[in-house]
Amino acid sequence: MPTKIHALKTLLMGLTVIGLLLIAPLVARAAPGTQEAPPQIQNVEPRSFSNTAGATLSLSGNGFVTTTLTRLVGYGLLDTTYVSANWLKAQAPPGIPAGRYEVEVFDGARVSNRFALDVTAPPAPPSAPPPGRPILTVRNFSVEPIKVRAGQEFVVTLEIYNNGSRAAENTLAVFTGGSFLPVGENGHALWQLHINHTATVSQRMRAPANMTSGVHQLSIALSANDFAGDHYEYPTTIPVEVIGAATGPAVGQPRLLIEAASTSPAELIPGEPFTLTLRLANRGNFTALNVFATSASESLAIPAAGSDTVAVSRIAINGAVTVTLPLILGDVERGGRQHLSIGLEYGDYTGAIHRDQQNVGVDVNTSLANRPQLLLREYRVAPEPLLPGEPFTLTVVLANVGGGDAHRVTLSLGGKQGEALEPFVAAGAGNVLFIPEAVAGETVSITHRLIVDGAAAPKAYNLPVDIAYDDPRGARQSEVQRMSLIVHRRVDLEPRFYREPDALRVGQTTAVELEIVNLGRSAVNITGITARSPQMDTRPTGQPFVGPLDANGAAPLDLDITPRAAGPAELEITVAYRDDFNQTQTRAWTLAFEAQDAPAPDSSAAPPTSAPPAPAPTFWQRVGQIFRGLLGLGS
Repeated sequence: MPTKIHALKTLLMGLTVIGLLLIAPLVARAAPGTQEAPPQIQNVEPRSFSNTAGATLSLSGNGFVTTTLTRLVGYGLLDTTYVSANWLKAQAPPGIPAGRYEVEVFDGARVSNRFALDVTAPPAPPSAPPPGRPILTVRNFSVEPIKVRAGQEFVVTLEIYNNGSRAAENTLAVFTGGSFLPVGENGHALWQLHINHTATVSQRMRAPANMTSGVHQLSIALSANDFAGDHYEYPTTIPVEVIGAATGPAVGQPRLLIEAASTSPAELIPGEPFTLTLRLANRGNFTALNVFATSASESLAIPAAGSDTVAVSRIAINGAVTVTLPLILGDVERGGRQHLSIGLEYGDYTGAIHRDQQNVGVDVNTSLANRPQLLLREYRVAPEPLLPGEPFTLTVVLANVGGGDAHRVTLSLGGKQGEALEPFVAAGAGNVLFIPEAVAGETVSITHRLIVDGAAAPKAYNLPVDIAYDDPRGARQSEVQRMSLIVHRRVDLEPRFYREPDALRVGQTTAVELEIVNLGRSAVNITGITARSPQMDTRPTGQPFVGPLDANGAAPLDLDITPRAAGPAELEITVAYRDDFNQTQTRAWTLAFEAQDAPAPDSSAAPPTSAPPAPAPTFWQRVGQIFRGLLGLGS
């Protein structure tokens, strides 16, 4: 019995010890003044990231548990993965608004200290400048010393370049500073900066003492007027590397810069291949991994072979590599110095992805040194003038004033589909003319048969001609040029006798009564009617007709003619009139006569009694003749 009692006591004592061990933590946690310390953040990597791709944040510290969450103050909770009591991973998604944020962790009731980081946004692509203005850019810059310590003064020197098409007037460079502070006067007046000229300006600046390590942007406001008084602003920034005071574990990121760029050949020609050589340098404090460089100007350059992207596995801190991109220059219309955008993407050992876009300058030559340029140098029509319903031959002289040969040349009259060919109609062939080759510096002519529509109105017709050809690279080029073809109104006049003349004898004056009849369908504005003869003397006996001659109307022409010698004689009649274009035109006819010798006098016969001359028509008789002519009834 005592043995069983002793065993029972031993069992009760063991249960008591186990209970005390189980409730001891609860008592300790509930006891005032004995709570566990909250979790602490010692470092966050990376300290900044782009909001276009997001980032994976690595948090180091202590006191982390499996239920610990990460919060981006001002944004919200992040997906958190527990690694250990000293490490957490948090996923920052893309699309977080750019700005400065603080990171904290908590496990329900306990909240850690906060740690600052920056969310950046990629710079907006520059907008295309309007034509005809000054364009100020920073072509080169230098910072002395290269690495600036927080609280230290430094000197920045800029080379400002006018890349526009007008001179810059009242040019100003104001160092607004941004994160930096200007020392002394920060505005510099450069006055006039001509096209393709540069000006150099220097400014002393100071980095604030509390500035963190990394690359910070120094802001400069460039402005200028043109000769018309229009004002333009060109805000820009340049990177300045700052070494800040050590406030904790070293943090940072890689930073790639294009330190040098060149092209082969030096001057680029539209449509021709070239090689772009870039020197990429890592001026950050992290190694850059999986570096990709690509051409970001699709309208300026396209890949020559394969892709327009080149990859480099790693670039160490302060290291540099040289890469090449095989490209082809696009159809650039404006020559001179152009911006070619290069996109950079790289990562680091923390898993963060960094993206940047930088510009390099290339020289573009848009001259016609090796490209064809076709011009309609001359075109002719025969016969002239062009009249409704009449066929004619069009001769086109094409000149190649460029520096390259053009092959498979086609000329489409009236446009590619011939929709603007009216009122002309192709006769016996289509509206497309073909020339096998147009050699540089030479001309080539080609003819085509056309017909004027019978209902064509008299006016000048603007006829488009689509000229297409293959250039020396085999690319098909096309442009539209125009020619003007003038269609005149058909004028149908005819001289007629309204009284046949008597036999013509040498030395005797004979009256000739003619009329000019308008056989057309519209009035003709007659400005003069004349008559002459190489073999006869002519003299008008009435007032020549001047004015509009209606359709089917007649204009009188009365003459006295005296032959000077026997034989054939000609009478040349010319009518001048104004056409629909207010130009003087003429029509001419030749009438044939036969002049006879005067009869010899008969001496045996009594001298004939001379008959009295016929009386000259009176004024009213002459007026009646004119009205009968206007009515088409003859004189």
